[in-house]
Amino acid sequence: MRRHRASFGETYGVKNRVYAFAGVILSATILWLAFPPVDWGWLAWTALVPLMLVLRSARRPREGCATGFLWGVCFYGILLWWMQEFVARWTGSFWLGLIAWGALVLSQTLFSALFGWGYVLANFLLKGAALPIAWTVALWTAVEWLRGAGWWGFLWGQLAVTQHRSLLSLQSAELLGSWGLSAWVVLVNTATAEAIARRKVKPLLVTAEVSVLLLLFGWWRLNLPAEPDRISALVVQPNVDTTSQWNQQMQDAVKASIQRVLNLLKTRQTQIVLFPESIVPDATAYPFSDLLAQANRLGTIVLIGTFVEEYDKSYNTVTAFLVDGTRQSYRKQHLVPWGEYVPLRRWTPWVEHFGVVSADVSPGNMPEILTPWRIGTPICFESTLPRISCEMVRQGARLLCVVTNDTWFGLSPAAEQHLAFCALRAVETRRWVLRSATTGISAVFDARGKRLQKADLFQEAYLYADGVELRQERTLYTRLGDTGSIVVLIAICIVLGWFTRTERE
Repeated sequence: MRRHRASFGETYGVKNRVYAFAGVILSATILWLAFPPVDWGWLAWTALVPLMLVLRSARRPREGCATGFLWGVCFYGILLWWMQEFVARWTGSFWLGLIAWGALVLSQTLFSALFGWGYVLANFLLKGAALPIAWTVALWTAVEWLRGAGWWGFLWGQLAVTQHRSLLSLQSAELLGSWGLSAWVVLVNTATAEAIARRKVKPLLVTAEVSVLLLLFGWWRLNLPAEPDRISALVVQPNVDTTSQWNQQMQDAVKASIQRVLNLLKTRQTQIVLFPESIVPDATAYPFSDLLAQANRLGTIVLIGTFVEEYDKSYNTVTAFLVDGTRQSYRKQHLVPWGEYVPLRRWTPWVEHFGVVSADVSPGNMPEILTPWRIGTPICFESTLPRISCEMVRQGARLLCVVTNDTWFGLSPAAEQHLAFCALRAVETRRWVLRSATTGISAVFDARGKRLQKADLFQEAYLYADGVELRQERTLYTRLGDTGSIVVLIAICIVLGWFTRTERE
């Protein structure tokens, strides 16, 4: 059996363990800086290098697990601090907020610990000093995919999001979605770490070639041909705090906002108006139904977030009020645990004392496409999951309209972090994305992921977008789907990794 390179513990003992500890914290901190609010996305291309160097020297899987766990605690602990503020505002208790923050950080840290454990275990089985670069990319991608899978899906901190403002690199998301972009970032980090450890430039050569090709692809796709089918849209940010119990004051504020929209519609032709998530409890009831009917008489379709009650079930929906007087609805599929429903409520009745929802919202079953314009409408956290928007486009959506209520985030960085996902959804599907948020941040993105308009937090705003393209092309990602893209990406990494291992031997 080939002998490992001397590990940190073997070479430097306690002193080097301190260096390893510092390196893990440094890696987590640098990566956090790549996300909003600092938003230095360029840091993501080297942020994981210290982590990879530490994992490279670990001798046992449990050391890799501990390394990944420490990294996760530092990274997610800082990135997700907004959860404490979110729950504290919801429940009125600082300590409940702290518990919720800790639970969320722990749940995400388990995935980074899994990556560290898997890396060192595979490395031990291969009897090598470090995994082939491509296999490391495959492992990271697989773990990131697990984070976003199932009812627990939560992709806050996904590497691809760091590139939401870098239009050149962002265009690669068209190929294999955000998974491919994340894999590219990991590839550069891993190759850099390998080059430093081996003191050779060779590990960077293939990575440089791949990066050049992807950048050239991005440059080419930035010149995206225009789509002739276009409509005009009005994105509404009413700036009404709907986090408390519905009352007359809130109703009057929403009515006033809708009336101002009606006044704007009289001065400029508009095909659709987009209101945010759950802005009214029942848009089909008076007085809102009458106001929306007035908009319909002006030739405008209204999309509004509301709740629909049916057979003793409540659905978080986007309802479209069409000009012919009919209505269509999309029901939110991916619900937020403890925010919209309580898992295992029957066996955990005590959780209601912690301010969770007293009644469960029911999930929808289908990605319904609304209006003759063929609009997909992801609701709130659904915009963070690639598979939701992908499936809507596969069902024929030509435009994506995201509705959300981020009032709970307050002035925390979470609002900016949530907004950043829309740029990825735009490029993955090559669809324009209109985003309406109750108190912000509302925005308009074109099919290249470029943010054309943005409203400030806690400001009333009406974003008028003329020339919104109704696109119908299919990207490679939308053709393969979420699972297909992951399988293709991991298969490519395994094959390349095998050839790399063979060359070493």
